[in-house]
Amino acid sequence: MVKLVCGKNGTGKTKRLIKMANENAKESLGDIVFIDSDIKHMLDLNHKIRYINAMEFEVKGIEMFHGFLCGLIAEDYDIEKIYIDAVYKIVDIDISLLPEYIQRLESLANKFKIDFILSLNIEEKDVPESIRKYVI
Repeated sequence: MVKLVCGKNGTGKTKRLIKMANENAKESLGDIVFIDSDIKHMLDLNHKIRYINAMEFEVKGIEMFHGFLCGLIAEDYDIEKIYIDAVYKIVDIDISLLPEYIQRLESLANKFKIDFILSLNIEEKDVPESIRKYVI
């Protein structure tokens, strides 16, 4: 499943993702991955959570980012959840392409039984209608 945490800068999206990830780490039998655009929040997460600074891998564009996610999944079939904070800082996502990409993530999620939780720097009211069902 795919979930979207939306809001402008400074609305607490990162804190919400960290809290969700830490709560999941207490009960999860599988692995949890937290992808971010820097290392600022690494120490805020439970030590069981794999923290990845995506900027270290010079991910450019949505296709490369998708390949990056597929590589993570191929390397570890025990991943249950992937949290992606500041996705807009990692790759430039045009809001018009967002519905198509969310569908691709949904396919990955269903195929490998992984939950993707992304933070997006847009207000909920600006989320395209076709993907509003993913907003939490």
